[in-house]
Parts: sequence; C-alpha cells; structure tokens
Amino acid sequence: MPRLCWLCAWGVLMDFLEQTTFHNRICEDLEAAMAAGRTVDAAAIRAERTCAAGQWLHGEGHRRMPGSHLHLHCLEAHRDFHRIAGQVAEQINRGATADAWRAMRNGGALAGAKAELAAALRKLRVAMEASAG
Repeated sequence: MPRLCWLCAWGVLMDFLEQTTFHNRICEDLEAAMAAGRTVDAAAIRAERTCAAGQWLHGEGHRRMPGSHLHLHCLEAHRDFHRIAGQVAEQINRGATADAWRAMRNGGALAGAKAELAAALRKLRVAMEASAG
C-alpha cells in the first residue's frame, strides 16, 4: 500500500501521515521554544486553516464529503488541536511554563488533542482508502 492516500474517485490526494507528522512537529517546536526560553507566534499556531490539513479539510475535503461524520470529526479535532496549541503558545509567551508543560505531557490538553487528531486522521484515511479501492 503506498504511503499516500489516493482518493482516486475524486482525483484528490492528501498525505495523512505527513499531516500527522506536521502536527506532532508543532508540539516539538513548542517544547523546544520553551526549553530555549524563546517566544512563539501564537496566532500562526492557532491559524488552523493555513496548514495543508486545514486547507484540505475546509476546501476539497468539505466539497467532497459534505455532512460526512468522519470529515466533521476530523475537522473538529483539527480545530481543537490548533486552538489548544495556540493556548500553550500563549502560556509559553507569558512565561507560564509549568502550565504549558502540564498541557503537553501525557494526560494534558495538548497531548490529548494531538492524539485525537492523529486518530481522526487515521480513521478518515482508512475510510477513504476503503472507498477508493
């Protein structure tokens, strides 16, 4: 099975694994900034429509799957991830590192949002592979 999720019936391509990795990298970048005592661009992190997954979910994904429960779940998980990551970024910028660490470690809000987004992307990928093949 190729790594990319080909949506043959719709002529659309999205790399779900790449998008999961991208969002994991946001968390890693937040941790690195906190460890180095740097500030981060909270508005850019919160902007969920600017990353490739957000553009696809709000654009082609929305046009191709209007009303799909899996699409809506993925859209909400993606929105929640960026909202919570933006809150963590603001905590880092304010120097509230204890709160930011708490959100990022297992059981924390950002860790949970990251896991939920990864699961939602995985479910959407599986469903699309099943419908395309």
